[in-house]
Formats: sequence, structure tokens, C-alpha cells
Amino acid sequence: MTRQLEGSSQPVAALGFGAAGLVLLAAILALDMPLGMPLGPVSGRAQEVIPRNQDRPPGPPLSPEEAVKKMTVPEGFSVEIVAAEPDLMNPVAMTFDERGRIWVTESFEYPRREPGPGRDRVKVLEDTDGDGRVDKTTVFAEGLNIPSGIAVGYGGVWVANAPDLLFMQDTDHDGKADKSTVVVTGFGRTDTHELPNSLTWGPDGYLYGLNGVFNHSKVTHQGKTHEFTCALFRIHPRTWTFELFAEGTSNPWGIAWDPEGSAFISACVIDHLWHLTESGYYHRQGGPYPPFTWKIDSIVSHKHQKAAYCGIHYFDSDAYPAAYRDKLFMGNIHGGCINVDSIRRDGSTYRGEGHPDFLTANDAWFMPVVQKTGPDGCLYILDWYDRYHCYQDANRDPQGIDRLKGRLYRVRYENSPRAPKFDLASESDEQLIARLRSPNVFYRDLAQRLLAERASVGAMPKLEALALDAQADRKHRLHALWALAGTGALRREFHTQLLDHKDPSFRAWGVRLAGNQAAAGQAAAGQAAGKASGGDAAGGAGVVGLDAELARRVAKMAADNAPDVKLQVAIAARKLPGVDPLPVLLETLVTCGDDRLVPHIVWQNLHPLLETRGPEFLRLAKQYDLKASPNLAKLMPRVTERILAKRK
Repeated sequence: MTRQLEGSSQPVAALGFGAAGLVLLAAILALDMPLGMPLGPVSGRAQEVIPRNQDRPPGPPLSPEEAVKKMTVPEGFSVEIVAAEPDLMNPVAMTFDERGRIWVTESFEYPRREPGPGRDRVKVLEDTDGDGRVDKTTVFAEGLNIPSGIAVGYGGVWVANAPDLLFMQDTDHDGKADKSTVVVTGFGRTDTHELPNSLTWGPDGYLYGLNGVFNHSKVTHQGKTHEFTCALFRIHPRTWTFELFAEGTSNPWGIAWDPEGSAFISACVIDHLWHLTESGYYHRQGGPYPPFTWKIDSIVSHKHQKAAYCGIHYFDSDAYPAAYRDKLFMGNIHGGCINVDSIRRDGSTYRGEGHPDFLTANDAWFMPVVQKTGPDGCLYILDWYDRYHCYQDANRDPQGIDRLKGRLYRVRYENSPRAPKFDLASESDEQLIARLRSPNVFYRDLAQRLLAERASVGAMPKLEALALDAQADRKHRLHALWALAGTGALRREFHTQLLDHKDPSFRAWGVRLAGNQAAAGQAAAGQAAGKASGGDAAGGAGVVGLDAELARRVAKMAADNAPDVKLQVAIAARKLPGVDPLPVLLETLVTCGDDRLVPHIVWQNLHPLLETRGPEFLRLAKQYDLKASPNLAKLMPRVTERILAKRK
């Protein structure tokens, strides 16, 4: 290597860099960055600063090998390096594809607030020889500006690159993106620690993501304007319809789904664990609530060390002993560890309980930003690896950010086997359906998504049969149901069987999918009547609305005795065609007993109706004895306030 340094007459090989230095320099040159640009600490002063929420200077960085040696994990576990600098630098987000390849986003622009082209990129990491370590990297896309979320599916790669959410495609199959379409735009950049993040496929087939409390966003899409800060949003992968699923919390980063299909997020500063449900509005770290909001609180009363979280993952794999399965793993940045919580049902919601930490880094530079289950069933941890954990430090001293480090670790139990080579995209429908029975949720999730994408007519009866097979494992049956959910409308007879199912979770999903189907059908009809938002995936193919008879059947389930079902009825009530939501919401409220969540969700869906229909609600409410209906009695002061505040 003989390229000369800027301003020097000597070739780099003569400047005493050494082998390691040449590797890092090669990485810099490959990025096409000016060599004078600060990529790491530029003076001793940055090293001496005590970062926010730390009690001492972080000390010098460790090599990947040194970092692994300092980590502590439970007996029988070990930590392995999957990838590290220079193959991986400043990683922000990651996901796996159907071949087990790892897609990561890297950001050298952070904490830049200005939008526009940048030096950031999407990279694909591969282990071609099966030894557990990445040996091939490919740059899929570059020119990005803090790409903070990534997902693979439906013929392309979805990338959160504020203000845009992009759909990137490799149409000529050379491994690099050659087509990029803006799905939605309007995400803010007021706080680049809180950009849209954690793009994750939900069990209902939608793509979900998060936005933070100080990142003001305004998304105008398909004739609707959404102004929001902290929120869980979702996008329909066929119609590209954008929706706010829930609002509140703080700087959430990471979405996890439990075996029931419920959503959990981790948050900073405030409580760390939240169960989010559609139309819910949750406690905010700061900023005003919309008028008449009745906020929902977290599901924990305990705390772990410090209060900066990044990433959350529901672990479900037979590669670990039973004691470590069915747990939530969360990245604790200030604590330098992976925290663990379990969850138990509490009516229609949950309660979280703390457990001993799974991993402790013993290194202040450790920044776990993503946790995922891999194809070998092990937990993978993406590490930003920097002295600065908070935006206050990054904004105060952007030159002190280390931009040349990043690690991906695997936590392995004893000698659990490596994953064999596979390509789920090349497998038949029958093979994918068999994958839904895997003890590793990695394969179940991927097979579910691929089956939903294909929407194969021949696979439908087999998926229905598995979903309704009382002898099959319950987790596997739900994955079959979710694969069907992602295809669009359920077959009428099967949908009715769900609504009549003896298992309340299946009934609840029948109601939830009815609401989704009704809303998606309305959105697709709106698109057909106007101009489609563009892009190959935005045509609304296969989206069918809900018929009125099934809608009435769902409305009657307000009297169901299961809290899960009542919760979904409250959410679906305003979506059902030909159904008056007022009596449905009222019936749900007065029959939900002491459930902590359902009254909040009833209120969030009821109070907008009271702007014009207050007198009707009062007439309906008169049929109930308030002494025998404590939930209605508790809500009446809010009802009174809302009616008196009507605009006219």
C-alpha cells in the first residue's frame, strides 16, 4: 500500500502505522473520507471527560478480543466475536435475512441533524465457511444519513433514513441497491438519538417502527397527516399505508413480540419496560399530551441499574437451557450489560419481573444497540462501542466520537452447533410450513414472513389446518395463523372458526384481524379511487375489506368474558363497517371487570366520538346502573368534561 497521506511526501508504509494501522487506514480510504476528518478522539481532553451518567472516565478502548475476555456470562455460556472493525464500524441497526446473512447499517454522520446525502451505508455480512465468524462483507447501499432501522422483505430492503423511510431494491441482482423509493417522509431530525428505528415485522404482517419523544415528526401520506413524537408506527407492506399504532414513552429503541403476539418496547429515563397496544397512549417522558388523554403506565415496578436502554428481544430457542428461554433481553447502555425480565399475564396486559443480568461487559465503551436470535439459536448482540452513550456528550464533543469501531457478538451455550447453510426463500411452501414447528423462533418468524409474502393459494388450507390443530404446539399454531394474517383477508369460514375458538387468544386474534382487514380494505379502496402513492409494492393487491355480517359478529363479542377479546373489540369498534361503535364500546367497558388496560383503550376510542355524539352516549349510558357499573361511574367525569369541551 503506497497511497500518501494528505500533506505528506511519505507513503503511508513509511510512517510507522504497523499492520493494524494499515487495516484501519484502508477502511478510512474505502469510506472515501478526508483523512483530516476526526474519526476518533482528537486530543487527550476527550479521554479525560466523564461521560454523562458515568462515574469515571471510560479509559482506553479495548480490542474485540480483550472486550470478550472481560465479559461475564452465566456458567456454561461464552461470548464469541462474529464481526468487528474494520468489517463493522459504527453499527446502528441489524437484521437477518432468509439465508442467515446479517444486514447492518453503519453511521459516520451521527449526530448530524441536517438531512440530505451522507457517508453512511447498509452492509451485508456473511460467514461463508461456517466457522461462526464473518468473512465476507458487501456494501449494499451508501450515501445515507444516519440509517437507524432496517428490515428485509417483500422484494427489497426497508431502511429508516430520516426524514424518509426507503424501500431499496437490487433489481439486477449484483448485490447492490439500484432502486430506491420513498415509502413515507416527514420523520424529524431534531434529536438524532431518537430517529425512526427498530423496523420489525409484526405478527399481523405489518412493518413496525419507533420514534422518540424529542424527535418531532409530521408524516403526510395517502391524504392523512400524522404529527407525532414518541410513537410506535406501522406500515402495510402491500398498500404502504402508514398508521400510528400507539403513542407515548420516551426514547424507545427495540420492539419485541411475545408468543401471544403482544408488543413490548424498552425505553430510557422513565420505566424500562412497556406493553404497547393499538390506540393506547402511554406516559411520556416530556411534552404535552393531546387533550383528554388518559395515559397508561408501564408494566414494571422494579428497576435495573441506571436508565438508558437500547434494544429488546424475546428469546425463544432450544439452544439455551430452559431457564433462559421465554425471557426478554434488553441492552442497558449505562449499565454496560444485558438485563433480563420475564412477563406474566395480568388480564389483557402484563406484569414484568426482573432477573439477574445475562451479560456484563465490565467495559464502559460497551453499547448494546440490538439483540436478536440467530439461525444457530444463540443471542446476537450488536455493539456500537463508543465512550459516549448520550446525545449530550455527542453534541458537546462530536470530535470525541469514535467512528472506527463496532462489534457483533454471539453468546453461545457450551458447544451448541453452528447453523448449517440454508436458503428459506428457495424452500417450498410445505418446507416453510414445517419450519413453523421449529424450536428456534428465528426460523418460525422467517418462514411466517415468507409464507405471508407468497400468499400461495395452495398453502392456505395447510396453514388453516395447522392453526386449528388442537394437537399441535400452541406457538406453532399461532405462527400459522400469523402467516395467514399477512396474506390479507382470511377465508370467511376460517375467520368464523377463529371467532368461535375456545382459546381466548385465538378469538382475540380473530377480532384483531377483522379490524385490520376492515381498515386495510378502506385504505386500499381509497387508493384505488385516487392516486397510488407509487412504488411496486403500493398497489394494494390482495387487500379485501370486511363484510358487514362478519363485522356485526365481531361487535357482539363485546360481551366475551376474556379480557384479551374485550381489548381487541375496543380497538376494532370504530373500524367495523356498518357497526355503531358507541354501544360496542359501552358494553366492553361495563363488562371488563377490574382489568387495568381495557378502560383506557375504551376511552381512547370513545372520546373522539363525544365531540358530536355526546347526547347519544348519555342516553345509552342511562340503561346501566352506575353502582353496578363501576368502570362507567369512574369514566363519567371524563365524559362530562369531554362533552362540555365540544367545539360548538
